[in-house]
Amino acid sequence: MNETLINLSAKLKLKKLFVKSKQEVSIAPLIVYRILFGLMMFYGCIWSFLKGDITTRFIDPNFFFKYYGFEWIGYIGDTGVYILYLIWLLSTLGIIFGALYKISIWCFFLVFTYLHLLDATNFINHYYAISIFAFFLGILPANSNTSLDAIKKPKLKLQYVPYWNIYVFQIQIAIIYTFAAIAKINPDWLYMGMPLKIWLLQNQDMFLLGYFFKFHSIHLFMSWIGFLFDLTIIWFLLFPKTRKFAFAFVVIFHVGTGILLNIGLFPLLMIFSTTLFFSPQEHKQLLLKFGFFKKISNSQSHTPHPLLKYIFIIHFIIQIIIPLREYVLYEGNTLWTEEGYRFSWKVMLTEKEGNATFYVKDRNSNRSWEVNNSNYLTHFQEKRMSIRPDHILQYARYLAVQYEKQYSIKQPIVNGDIFVAFNGRVSQRLINPHINLAGDYKLIESKKLIYPFNHNN
Repeated sequence: MNETLINLSAKLKLKKLFVKSKQEVSIAPLIVYRILFGLMMFYGCIWSFLKGDITTRFIDPNFFFKYYGFEWIGYIGDTGVYILYLIWLLSTLGIIFGALYKISIWCFFLVFTYLHLLDATNFINHYYAISIFAFFLGILPANSNTSLDAIKKPKLKLQYVPYWNIYVFQIQIAIIYTFAAIAKINPDWLYMGMPLKIWLLQNQDMFLLGYFFKFHSIHLFMSWIGFLFDLTIIWFLLFPKTRKFAFAFVVIFHVGTGILLNIGLFPLLMIFSTTLFFSPQEHKQLLLKFGFFKKISNSQSHTPHPLLKYIFIIHFIIQIIIPLREYVLYEGNTLWTEEGYRFSWKVMLTEKEGNATFYVKDRNSNRSWEVNNSNYLTHFQEKRMSIRPDHILQYARYLAVQYEKQYSIKQPIVNGDIFVAFNGRVSQRLINPHINLAGDYKLIESKKLIYPFNHNN
């Protein structure tokens, strides 16, 4: 009887949610988020340029590490990168003001996504999230009010959109936080305070708070706060009675982590994105307060393209499958092997330092060489490559090609002696040093390329 009532209650809630998603609400949340997103990406472009990313990430490298399935993406050239940054900057202005919006948002999406697919060592979770949110903004009518496009073309003007236009952002944010929490359910994070302990110890000179960062109890406390925040914050944001308190905590939490951990745009992205949990009426009042929102009499009803719902359904199915793949497809400690690590919302879970030495041998003679990695990789690339087995394999194959050309040898043997220190532990050997890393993939797999992680080290 109780199970029947529970099932009936769940069905009623789902039905209520489905009905609500089809209800039309003010378009104001889309407008506010479009403006905030544009401002954030404008700042991000300037910040990236001044930081020297164009040189260090794109011009200096002689070799780019590829994502699986995106090996076909080529380098546009040094001048091309500068042009892309200019397009990035101009497109954010189009996003903010809603001018040539569809062109602007899709130009931004393509440029930003291309730049971060170009080299897999650049992967950061919030770059991935930015591309997703830009894609959402590209297929939703975020320029149909408070925009230059709507002024120029009154037919574009909308005052209301289906509630699911807002839900899709909320669902994506919930996925990010939820899988970030699930990933933190591991002994290092919950029982050892790692890797947060390492980062806090590095901040002991911080004014006032630095003194407390030397205590292990503080490391554990803050690790648990991070876990519980990711696990519960969505639920507090969903309910009107706790929403303002939850948003204030979002701001405090992300500003604090931004100061302590220097994690780029991620704090700003999550603070701006969680504003979408406030009601459409609150967003509308905010825009009216600044005289931005345009009330439209007899506004036409917005009818989304019928394919849109299927695009979002497929997207969210993929968003759930990708983080779960590590639990089904891979064995051992995936934080060590990094199998299934990327695109799974594993946020700030590891601190690794790698030392990678490569040796190239001519199989037809006694000649051999110890590779100087700095001749082929930037310092940033070498640091990232030395802790990632898939990047190690890519680099070994690149070395084989380079030595074939330079020394006129055929099918050189490439071995790697790679040690990695993981979350404060003593360095352990990551890769089998006896395997030819430039050899056949199946042969490499059969010989067990990655050494198992020793928890007791």
